[in-house]
Amino acid sequence: MIAAVLFDLDDTLLDRTGSLRSFLEDQYGRFSARLGAASLRQWQERFLELDQRGYVPKSEVYPKILKAFGGDLSITELLLADYSERCCEHARGFPHIRETLEQLRGEGLQLGIITNGWTLFQTRHINALGLDELVDACLISEAEQLRKPDARLFARAGARVGASLQDCLFVGDNPVADILGAHGAGMQTAWIRRGLDWPADAAPNPGHTLQELHEVVELVQDTRGVSR
Repeated sequence: MIAAVLFDLDDTLLDRTGSLRSFLEDQYGRFSARLGAASLRQWQERFLELDQRGYVPKSEVYPKILKAFGGDLSITELLLADYSERCCEHARGFPHIRETLEQLRGEGLQLGIITNGWTLFQTRHINALGLDELVDACLISEAEQLRKPDARLFARAGARVGASLQDCLFVGDNPVADILGAHGAGMQTAWIRRGLDWPADAAPNPGHTLQELHEVVELVQDTRGVSR
């Protein structure tokens, strides 16, 4: 029986790439005179390449991209602060995010978020999407001093929402940090593939595979034997 559904944030609830593209367009417009020879499109594409879906610190991304395009390296810290403070203004969720969470709440489920990242930065994005009003707990790695795929972080999340681990469903996009991490902790899992293939060098997918976020509702209903 599923009693709680826990979600990853980036690329699961938050359209991170779309949000980042929007922010980069805004930032480029305000700082273009000092960014070197890059066009907007070149700046966005190179940034996304260096960023590696958020796994490379921006303190490394900005110096590299400024150097690549002959920009003013002295504004690195300024760009970093701007990213930290204003990226959340461009936060956008995937389609049906609110409806999905409200429907799950209507099923009587506890809801939560487990995300790696900086506490203030991730909190700003959670609040910008209104997710703080829709979930019972938010665990952010910096604040918890644990990072996915550490099983202790998933166990802590289960305790926060008052559900046993076997009764928790974790939904995420990252095969290793999200899905194998949650499975290793004893949770049920649902991988949102976002058009990607499961990595050949990882253990097999232990749970469900979804294409879109809203499919979580049907999955929960099916596992609970709810007729639609």
